[in-house]
Formats: sequence, structure tokens, C-alpha cells
Amino acid sequence: MLPYSLAFLSGVLLLQNLPSLPQEKWVWLSVIFSSILLYCPYKIFKIPAVIALGFAWCLWFAHMQTRWALPNDFEGKTITVTGYIASIPAHSEQMTEFLFSIKQLQLNHHIQSAHGLLHLSWRSLGFEKLEKKLHVGDQWQLNVRLKKIHGNLNPGGFDYEAHALQQGIRATGYVMPKLKNILLSTHWYSYPIDRVREMIKIKIENHLPLTQTSPWIVALTVGERNGIDEANWEVLRNTGTNHLMAIAGLHIGFMTGFSFVAIGWLWRRHKKLSLRFPAQLAGAVASLCVGLLYSALAGFSIPTQRACIMITFFLLIILQRRHARVWQAWSMALVGVLLLNPLSVLTDSFWLSFGAVAFIIYGMRGRLAPQGWWWKIGRIQWLMAVGLIPLGIWLFQQFSLVSFFANSIAIPWVGFLVVPLCLLGSLLLNISTPLGTWVLILADKILGVLWLILTWFAHLSWGSWYLSIPNYWALGAAILGMVFLLMPIGMPGRYIGLIWLLPLFCYKISTPKRGDVWFTLLDVGQGLSAVVQTEQHILVFDAGPKLNANYDMGASVVVPFLRSLRAKQVDMLVISHGDNDHIGGAPAILKQFLVKKVKTSVPKELPMVSASYCLRGEEWNWDNVNFKFLYPTEHLLGFDNDSSCVLKVTSGSQHILLTGDIEKFAEHELIKTEEANLAADILVAPHHGSKTSAVDAFLADVHPRYVLFPIGYRNRYHFPHEEVIEKYNALHTIKIDTVAAGAITFKISQTKLIGPLCYRQLQARYWR
Repeated sequence: MLPYSLAFLSGVLLLQNLPSLPQEKWVWLSVIFSSILLYCPYKIFKIPAVIALGFAWCLWFAHMQTRWALPNDFEGKTITVTGYIASIPAHSEQMTEFLFSIKQLQLNHHIQSAHGLLHLSWRSLGFEKLEKKLHVGDQWQLNVRLKKIHGNLNPGGFDYEAHALQQGIRATGYVMPKLKNILLSTHWYSYPIDRVREMIKIKIENHLPLTQTSPWIVALTVGERNGIDEANWEVLRNTGTNHLMAIAGLHIGFMTGFSFVAIGWLWRRHKKLSLRFPAQLAGAVASLCVGLLYSALAGFSIPTQRACIMITFFLLIILQRRHARVWQAWSMALVGVLLLNPLSVLTDSFWLSFGAVAFIIYGMRGRLAPQGWWWKIGRIQWLMAVGLIPLGIWLFQQFSLVSFFANSIAIPWVGFLVVPLCLLGSLLLNISTPLGTWVLILADKILGVLWLILTWFAHLSWGSWYLSIPNYWALGAAILGMVFLLMPIGMPGRYIGLIWLLPLFCYKISTPKRGDVWFTLLDVGQGLSAVVQTEQHILVFDAGPKLNANYDMGASVVVPFLRSLRAKQVDMLVISHGDNDHIGGAPAILKQFLVKKVKTSVPKELPMVSASYCLRGEEWNWDNVNFKFLYPTEHLLGFDNDSSCVLKVTSGSQHILLTGDIEKFAEHELIKTEEANLAADILVAPHHGSKTSAVDAFLADVHPRYVLFPIGYRNRYHFPHEEVIEKYNALHTIKIDTVAAGAITFKISQTKLIGPLCYRQLQARYWR
């Protein structure tokens, strides 16, 4: 069973690496090819046959997922959509977000059917109480503005477009609150499981006092984690315990195991029941029911799907009175999850869930070991902490050195104390509100004590190690190394695993040679951030925007990119001026890296560091690459956009000009003072291509070969402006924007320029 399940997985993964989605006819061709191979008498042909089946199934599923797309002429226009709220609405102070299952949309008098999910936000008008107005399962007619799925794409960053495909989200947008939005119907049988989950969530939030850990009580009960701030997630990541604070296979295992033992014990106390039905079977049926109910509370997430399938398998084994084969259960769970949604392979939880269980099975079976639960729990923690190191680095660019100790405390604490109290408290809320509230408060207090311990672990300076894995080959070698190292003690060749781990720690990331410079304009949406890399130095120019805790381009784009370079420090951070789309991500960079120098036109906006002004004439040389500030001067500070730092980078005869948000006034000043120094091969467009910039004489002096526009998809400013584009066209300049290209990299030596290397093209996938 195991080889065939892995073969099916390989077929699914094969599709995920294609730059475009093959036509549907390939589904049937793959099925026919597979059928022919299956009828061959030789077993060796069965593996490619199953690979073809996995490919065909995933291809068909992807076509079903993408069969509807938002028409181009509907983007950005007010349209009327009809459908159902398909997720528990997430409420914040002035905004509510939810998934909307669309059935029909209308623009003017043009009506068409639709299929898929929309990710919508609804801004409150102040007098509205959206918490009481919006509920999962309700049918609405909404007036919305939509746009197609488009995410930022950078090395090391999160792929939102892959996430949206896996979730079935086909467009994003917002509700027009001032227009007439109509509740059409509300029925208990519409999304019944999510309605129950929402009811429980509301009751808990209404009766449990708000504390630092109270949002985790909701997460552990119904799997909703929207109220949890980024600081709490950082504690979990740094301690390797983020898997604990969501309903996952571990919690399902605790609850089903407890149910199996408890029901079996009670059943044996009753003679008639024991004679009628074996206690072991009664415990197995009860544990399956508990597992299904708890998984339903979690919305049947991928880890709970895997756990339920494995529990079902073991129940069938028990009913048949046969010996359980653990790898067979794991294989069945793998195929079951892939049949439900083969695009689950695009999620982190899929790999962590199945990877963790695989290492536990591998490390626990076939060993001679001391008896006792404590040894088994400690062994499981060791296997998870060590075995998942390669996957943790691949997915999160870090692994926790305190994970084993933190999990050894947290897993039994959460599994034996917090989770049972959460479930008991939520149940009692429907019977006796004061008693249920008391139990939930007790669960929160117990979790609060654990949180103090985890916070202490998280703030240990040596607690986390940041690393990146450069390619699939290094990842595969590291996993193979772990397989060797976790072999039973005494097995010959066990420590060969250390050799296979060498690429993980000794692989040298390619860097520029002396005198060369690598320049990357990152895709941070409507904002700016660029990284300049020389042989031994790194400069970051601007940090992108931060709109809220969930939209911080410094944390989600710049920091992961620097981690992918295996950067240990930032030699200089330049913040051109004080607008949020340039300075917003700076605190995240300053928190994660040692930054030697900070240069800016607004030092007062960065009180957490000793920042100095970026003044004209300041010049330095790193590794035979010259850097020079051309603007502003001291008397031109305090002019907002027109005080932006302007930096010129020179490698031999190649020049890069970074201009921040300067406008026509600053461009005229540069013509006066630096006319001879403005020529550049690469120009980052002033003010993102706004018509308030791009003076003809300035462009003529720069006369760039490439102009780069750091812009957001369908940005509200309509950058770059058509008038500006025409000016660059007149100069025969090659225009590239981050919307179409993602991150843009140039590798520059003293005599030649390699690029542009556009990340969206280099990492082309069918969902982009």
C-alpha cells in the first residue's frame, strides 16, 4: 500500500510544477494510459500507472476549481452578487471579513452564473453591528467591487495565489456598505456544521473575559484563529509549538484515546453490555464518534481529516479482529486526504501533519525499548523535534532549539488539561452558563500559566536558528539524513546521516563577486523595498508598507527574502521618507536583524534606533562598489515626498538610481546640482510612476535602459500614469513592473548587466 500511496502523491506533485494547466483531454489520456499499464502482468508497471492516476485526478480537480474566473470587464466595477456566507465571519474594530460562495453575479442588466468563493471585507459604517448582522450560511445579495486573485511573489515569501487556489477562492473584494445589501434567507440546514461552530464561538467570546490567551480557547474549541495577534504567533514559532494551538491530529488523538479508555472501562463494569458487545469495540466506536465530532468543530482541517481516516482504519481493523498495520493506515489517510482535495499539497499543514506521523511511526516501531507512557511520550517528542527540522526550515526558514523541551511541557499540558476543559466548558455553556463560564475561565488560567513558560522559552537569545534550504535536492538529502539518524541504536551506517545533513548547514549560497552588485526590487504591493547585495555587504532601501498585523511587508516579504540569502545582518537600512508604504515594514527588519546603520530623511520617525540623515555628498565603497547619496541637502528636509533619499549605486560602468518618492520639485533640484551624475542603466521610477514626477529634462539626464515600477495590482492611484509611460516610451526604455514580474533581480558586474530575472516567470506555475 505504501509504495502506491507515494506514487499517487507523486502524480499530484507532478502537476504542481507545471507552468500552465494542461487541457482536460489529458485527464482521459492519463486514465487510459494508467488502465493499459495496470493490465500489464509485470508489477513494475503498476507504479507509473498509479502516478498517472494521481496526475489525472489532480488535473480534473484543478479544472473544476478554476472553471469560473472573474471576467476582466467586471474588475473594479460595482456588481451585484448572490450567494451564501461560507465561513464564520471574522470581526475586527471596523471591518468584517468572510468567504462568500457565489452563485450569480450581475453588472447592469448582464447576469451570469458563477461558482467559487470570494474573499470579501465589509467595512462598518459606525452605526452598523455586523456581528449581529452577518452569519455563516445566510443567503445575501451584495453590492461589491472585485478583483482577480493576485499576490506578492518573492523568494522566500508566502504564495497567496497557491493558497487561494487550494481554498477555492476565485476573487477578492469589498462590500459597498452604502448601497442596498439584502439578506435573502437564513436556514438552519445551510452550512449546519459551521453554524454550530459559530454559535459556540459567539458564546465563548460573550462569556469568557478577554485575556492574552482567551483567543486560543476559541482556537482550541472551534479552530478559529482570527483574533490572535502576531506577537503570540511569534512565541509559538520560536518554541516550535504552533501545531498545538489549533485543532490538529494530536488533539484528536488525545480525545479519541481518552474516549477509548474511558468507554471501554465503563463498558466492562456492565455485564450485560459486555456480553452483548465487546468493550474494545465499544471503545473504538466511541472514539471514532468523538474524533468525528471534534474534527467537525475544526471545520475538518487537513490534520483532522488525516486523523479521522486513520482512526476509521483502526476501527475497521478492530472490528475484523485483525492485526493493525500502521503504515497501511498512514497510506490510506494520505490517499483519502488527496482524494478529498489533491491541492492540499500546497499547504504547510499537509506536509507537517503527514511528516510528523511518518517520523513517529518510523521511530517507534520495531524498537526494543523500556515500558511506560513517559518513555513513549518523550520518544515521540524527540522524533517530532528532530525529524521535522528539514521541513521546518523549508517552510518557515527557522527551527527551534528549545522545541523538544517546550513541547514536552506543552503537549501533555494542552492535551490532558486545556483541551478537555475547553470542550467541557463549551458543552456546559448550553446547560448551565455560570458553570460553563467557570470551566472556560479555569482553562484560560491554566493556559495562561503555560503561556508564561512558552514566552520565557521564546525569548531565549539562542532559542531559534534561522536558516534556509536552497533547493529540493538539499531538502531531500536532509530528510534522508534524518531517516538514517533515527534508525535503531546499533544499526550499522546510522551516522552516515550526518553526511547527508551537510548540505543543509554547509551549502554556500551564491553571492556577488568582488566589484559586482546584485540588485533586487521586491514585490511589496503598493510600496517600495529593494535590496542591494555586494560580496560582503547588504543594503536595504525602504521596507514596504504595514497596514496591520496581517499586512506587514517588512515581516512577510523583506525578512523572508533576507533569510533566503542567509543574511546575518543588514549593513545599512535606508528609509527614503516617512510615508507608510516606505517606512511601515522597518520595525520588523530592525527586530529580526542587526542593522549597523540607518539612514533616512526622517530620523524622528524611527525613535527605536540611532538614525542619521541621508545627505547629498555622502559616499562610501563596499567591495569595489560605490554608493553615493545625491539628495536631499540639509535645507531641503521636511518636504515629505520631495525630501526622499536618492541613492546611486555604481559598479564599473553600470549604475542604479533609487529615487524614493521624489516629485518634480526634487527632480529640478537634482538637475541643478547633480546633472552630470544622473545617468543610470536602471532607474526605480520616482513616486511609482506618478504624473507628479518624471520631468522631461530629468528623464533625459538619467536616460535609463530599464525603468522599474514598484506598484500594487489595480492600485487606487492608477500608477504608473499613462503620461509617464509615454515619456519612457519616447526614450525607448524597457519598462517592468512588480505586478507582472514579481520580484525583479539584476546581476551586475563592472562590464555587463544580467537581467532582468523576473521571479514570476522563473517560478511560473499554472495557478499564477
